Amino acid sequence: MDKQELFHNLVQLAGVDGKFTDEEVQLLVYKAELWGIPSAEFETALASLCNGEITLNIPIHKNERVEMLQQMILMMAIDGELADTEKSLCAAASASMEFSSEEFSAIVDAMIESN
Repeated sequence: MDKQELFHNLVQLAGVDGKFTDEEVQLLVYKAELWGIPSAEFETALASLCNGEITLNIPIHKNERVEMLQQMILMMAIDGELADTEKSLCAAASASMEFSSEEFSAIVDAMIESN
C-alpha cells in the first residue's frame, strides 16, 4: 500500500464522525508533509468524504496491514475522543484485514509501549 492510499484511509477515519478536530487536522497535515502528499491529493481525499463515500483500501501484505491499523489507532486517539463511528470503522477494518482480537490487542499494546 502506498502512502497516498494510507493517507486517504486516515482522512476517511478522521472524518467519519462528521467533524475534524484540530488535533486530527494537525496529524493529517503532518502525515501529508512527511509522506509527500500534494495538497491537491489532500483536497481529493476530503472531497470524497464530503460526497459520503467511506471506503478503505485494505493492504495485501501483513506488514502493511499492521502499519495501517497502527496509523488508524493513532488517528483515533489523537484528539482524546474515541467516537463510536471511528471505533466501528477501525473494528471493521481490523476484521477485513483478518486480525484476531488478540492480534489487535497486541498492536494496541505495542503502540502504547512505544509512546
